[in-house]
Order: sequence, then structure tokens, then C-alpha cells
Amino acid sequence: MELALEISLVLFLSVLQSVFGVGLLLFGTPTFLLLGNDFQSTLTLLLPISITISLLQISCAKTSIKPFAAEYNIFCLPFLILFLWIALSYSNDLDIKIYVAFFLILSSVIILNRERFTKINKILLKNRRFCLVFIGSVHGFTNMSGGFLSIFSSLVNNNDRDATRNYISYGYLVMGIVQYSLILFIDSESVDFTKLYYLFIPLVFYFPAQKLFNNIEGHAFTKMINVFAITYGVFILVLSFR
Repeated sequence: MELALEISLVLFLSVLQSVFGVGLLLFGTPTFLLLGNDFQSTLTLLLPISITISLLQISCAKTSIKPFAAEYNIFCLPFLILFLWIALSYSNDLDIKIYVAFFLILSSVIILNRERFTKINKILLKNRRFCLVFIGSVHGFTNMSGGFLSIFSSLVNNNDRDATRNYISYGYLVMGIVQYSLILFIDSESVDFTKLYYLFIPLVFYFPAQKLFNNIEGHAFTKMINVFAITYGVFILVLSFR
């Protein structure tokens, strides 16, 4: 892959993640897989950037994640580890792009129709531990739980914008740390540490991007980004089955 293209993609997706809390992994994972990266190299490229952005978001947050942190860690992270290990161990036998595309489409369809699912919100909240197991499993296997994490975060925080964003940031932070640590434990020799220079991107662009977050009307943009996600997911599926 040309370096200029890689830098441009990382820059754009980092700004998107800084403003809306999702985007870097949601679009970065399928994009770099399509461009020829394997699943592990895609993760080692994107995870340090995601961790940095999430850490910056949490450090500037006005709300605390402490009431939810223990529950999140206990029920989400073990399944994240299990399914990431499966994905990495059997990567040669799995066409991971198919699963990535499927969950990209599924999460986007649910987000676009979330008002139709209000009747099951109480059910989800009563079974929130199962939701966390599901989020951890999906994220470990595909790196694509961002949409589900966003929906769940809105529910547990009563649609409070700042609290929801902080919950998402915490989720991405701890999952990213666990994912990266597991990759280093399993196969540190194949990790390209030179890619860590991309960390300068969130460090430089995060704070200017917050002006957009404070002023932008997120609903219309969220709808647009999810329509694009569905289209992109279908495109990936078509390519995968050719």
C-alpha cells in the first residue's frame, strides 16, 4: 500500500473517531482488509491510534465511567480475548472480511431503525450482561462492535450525549489495550512497531476536532454515516463472494 494513501486514511478516520467516537475501527478495519492487510496487521495499525484517541476523550470527559467499569470489564473482556484468539488462530481458514461486512451492515441497520426497537430497550437493559458478552465476542472476532457499543451506551446512559461518548471511549480503550496486549503475547515478532508514528495524528488533531463535536448536529451525520456503512458492507460482501 502506498504510504500517502495509508496516511490519508488514518488521518481522516482519526478525525472522524475524535469527533463522533466511532469511525476509525468501523471503517478502518474493512478498508485495510480490502487493501490487502491481514486481520492481525490491520489491528496492530489501528489499535494504538484508537487507544490514544479514547484515552484523550476520557481524560477530557465531564462524566465518570466508574459505575459501569467493573461490569463492563467482567462480562465483556473475557469473551473479547476468547474470540480474538480464535480469529487470530484460524485466520488462514477464515475469510474475515465476510464477517466484518456482515456486522457492519447489521449494526448500521439497527442504528438507523433504533426508534423501532424502543420496545426491546427494557429487555436489553435487563439483560445488559448478555449484551456485554455479545459486544466482546463480536469485537474480538471482527473488531466491529462499534455500532452495538454505541447503542448499548446510549441505553445505559439514558441518551446523555457526553456520558454515552465517554462510555464508548472507555469501551474502545480497554478493548484496544486487551487486543493489542494479546497480539503482542501471541506473536510480537510480526508486529510492525514503526507504525506507532501514526500516534502523532490524534495528538495533533484531537483537540481541534472537539470544536466540531461541540457545534455539529450529530443526528443527520449519524444517519448519513450508517447509510454509507450499509452500502460499504454490501460492497465488501459482493467482493468477498466473487
